[in-house]
Amino acid sequence: MMFGQQQWDLRPDIMSFAKGITSGYMQLGGIQISDEIREVMDSAETADMWMHGFTYSGHAAACAVGIKNLEIIARDNLVANAQLMGERLLAGLQKLLEFPCVGDVRGRGLICGVEIVKDKGSKEVDLAKTTAIQNAALARGLRTRAVGNTLAFAPPLVINAEEVDKIVDILGATIDAIG
Repeated sequence: MMFGQQQWDLRPDIMSFAKGITSGYMQLGGIQISDEIREVMDSAETADMWMHGFTYSGHAAACAVGIKNLEIIARDNLVANAQLMGERLLAGLQKLLEFPCVGDVRGRGLICGVEIVKDKGSKEVDLAKTTAIQNAALARGLRTRAVGNTLAFAPPLVINAEEVDKIVDILGATIDAIG
């Protein structure tokens, strides 16, 4: 499934997209709209039309990069890889629940989070430890982003099993060292 909303069979009226369309190689974003919204826009009087054209709208080079990127994603079966490696990443990170400071591990696909707490029972946030783990992991070669007291992971779609295991190993060793 290419988009998150497909996980729950949602049909949004408007869906925006950006970086992923080109994997960040070139600036491109857009929206997809339902037929109902398109029909309203198409039938609007000239004075009521929604003007959405900007200097770089529909830029040919950005659109070409987007099209090629989507071809590569399909050709290399990266959506399936993301699902498979995401399951592996989540399973590996869930093993870290053995540590007293890991309050929760959650994820979907390749987007995962490890919540750092002072106490599992109360789930009291531990921002200082979160920052310490983040910095120590970086020193060991693992980049993560702290979102509050959650260490967020969103590795590339091309990640392989060895690299997933390395994420889990480094984070586990880091948490073990910090205590």
